[in-house]
Amino acid sequence: MKLQVNETIEVQIRAKCKWNSTQIEISEGEEYEFIATGKWTDFIRKTDADGYTNKYMQLFDPKKRAKPYLWFALMGSLDKNEDKYFLIGKNNNISFNENGTLFCFANDAKGFYWNNFGHLTLLVKRKL
Repeated sequence: MKLQVNETIEVQIRAKCKWNSTQIEISEGEEYEFIATGKWTDFIRKTDADGYTNKYMQLFDPKKRAKPYLWFALMGSLDKNEDKYFLIGKNNNISFNENGTLFCFANDAKGFYWNNFGHLTLLVKRKL
């Protein structure tokens, strides 16, 4: 689906899903505002879209899908491109320089989505 300027849509991003399709088609030159609310859980650790870290989890940092970002941070990718992840977090404005369908996920280790629970609500507004 293609959003018009100033149009907003609400989607749920599930913690268990390696890829959550928003079905939003993004084009080069467009700008979007993202606001994520709610909490999701990584095994027993409840957190928001900005994610978390601690000394124990730092031992596993090399296993994260998006290594520079916190555990369970809300991440995005166009067309599931694993070379170009970007941080969405709780609140972000992003200008895009390429086309694709927006997919989102919790930043976790591959193969460990089975112990994730809950979902976030993501408001996506096209600004430009």
